Amino acid sequence: MQVGDLVELSAAGQKIWHLGAARGKTGIVVEVCKAGMYPIIVFWFKAGQISHRRPTLKLVSKSQKKSNIS
Repeated sequence: MQVGDLVELSAAGQKIWHLGAARGKTGIVVEVCKAGMYPIIVFWFKAGQISHRRPTLKLVSKSQKKSNIS
């Protein structure tokens, strides 16, 4: 996953009680750290920002990064 990807909770993520605010919503990855227990930070539309582990998320759409080729 990379910054800008759209995500939803995976089946494993939907089973986690404290992620209830993000259940049924779409979020955007705003930061990916290399270290830490919850390295992926997602901004959930209408739910706020939550840190996650990779297995709790599933990809909806990859970000479309544009190159700077002139």
